Amino acid sequence: MNKKLEIAADKIEIADVVYRYCRAIDRMDRELLESVFHEDSIHHHGEYEGPSSDFCNFAFDILAEMEFTQHLVGNLLIEVDGDTAWSEAYWTAYHRIAKGKESDMGFLAEHDTSIDEDVFVSGRYIDRFERRNGEWKIAKRQGVHDWIRFCLLYTSDAADEGLGVDLVGRRIIKK
Repeated sequence: MNKKLEIAADKIEIADVVYRYCRAIDRMDRELLESVFHEDSIHHHGEYEGPSSDFCNFAFDILAEMEFTQHLVGNLLIEVDGDTAWSEAYWTAYHRIAKGKESDMGFLAEHDTSIDEDVFVSGRYIDRFERRNGEWKIAKRQGVHDWIRFCLLYTSDAADEGLGVDLVGRRIIKK
């Protein structure tokens, strides 16, 4: 029974690392983001491939272009084998991109700059964790984008401007 409790505790610690990653991304907290990766961690996410330390800059450059973001994690599966573990976490991210924002970075390049858009991205974090000096951190991450959807932001302004937006049954956001 002791071994099962140790594995359960390891899984809780590993899940907390995944959740801290999401918090750091959404709050653009560099110190917190860097804390989830080992110094020699490797990262493949979207068009980025390289050290996780450089991914922090890549991610923040993209996120700085957005009004807000929210990353949610579900279906987190973790396998522990001694001081190494593997996880797969399904995630969904919500992003708001303002009218007029132009960028050639990542999925932002697909933004229609003539409108405000909500962007929904869903995928998986596939991670290899290592416990070093008693602490679990990500040693390698593969971020997979399963789908991306751009949506016109439904606003009362859009209706006023005669954009032909049907607001019936949809959320109306007043600016």
